Amino acid sequence: MKILITGATGSIGKELVKSLCVREHEVAILARNPDKVYSVFSKENIQGIKVIDSSNDRWPTEVAGFTPEVVVHLAALLTSKDDLNIIPVLIESNITFGTQLLQSLKNVGLKVFINTGTFAEYFYGDGQYSPSYLYSATKTAFHNIIKYYQQISGFKVINVIPYTVYGQVDSQPKIIDIIYNSFYKEFPSDMSGGEQFLDFIHIEDVVLFYCLLIDQAKLVENNWEDYHLGTGQGSTLKRIASILSEKLEMPENINWGAIPYRNRDTMHSVAPIAKLVKHFNWIPTITIDEGINKFISGKKPSSF
Repeated sequence: MKILITGATGSIGKELVKSLCVREHEVAILARNPDKVYSVFSKENIQGIKVIDSSNDRWPTEVAGFTPEVVVHLAALLTSKDDLNIIPVLIESNITFGTQLLQSLKNVGLKVFINTGTFAEYFYGDGQYSPSYLYSATKTAFHNIIKYYQQISGFKVINVIPYTVYGQVDSQPKIIDIIYNSFYKEFPSDMSGGEQFLDFIHIEDVVLFYCLLIDQAKLVENNWEDYHLGTGQGSTLKRIASILSEKLEMPENINWGAIPYRNRDTMHSVAPIAKLVKHFNWIPTITIDEGINKFISGKKPSSF
């Protein structure tokens, strides 16, 4: 199967590319900075993979020439900022680039477009769109553009909504990294109240699900289907800190409540996973306890 991936150097993309490399797929990576691709992946990991440079004007033609059957769209700018300066960058990254990608795919016979959303599109956790941040609002806005191209091209859309992903090595620290790093700081870290109740899903389960979708997309009957990708269970940030404290055998080093909650901070976000079971008989296998063990084993204390 011919698969095009955007966002391949991101936290999910890096692990997904590695997994796809051991499967019998023809893979192309669409990247703004090919040099970063070669620095992230070893030559062995991307041997035989086509890298398309999206920083030049020829990339839409190269994408069309690759004629992908499946596109996994992971590329996005993730930020909680909503100032004037960030708006053009957010629109360019999360709407314009995706629109240009879909335009280049109009006449290639694309079968499946796997889009990646965010749990921050659902502020109230009730399955209804209510973006928590401007970032998540751009992700929601992009849906109508996808639907337009779906109508004129006829491909199937699978919209994956990952919840709180952890366990990956990423240049942008996630909340669990921030909590972990606090144990090694000289002074306590100031944080909010820590009552955010979030669904933590390990990167290995996330990648397994994307691979499952690629292999079994034909089982998805509807032309548009949303899959909330989490464990169906939640933990507060305080509980995560407590588990880490126990496993590291170190006291917590956090001033809980020193920072106020952000406006529209997501306080309860647990994935409804019934469709994962119904459509694929699939549930995540890594518990939060097992996942934190894996997380710790792959971590080194940051230097401050």
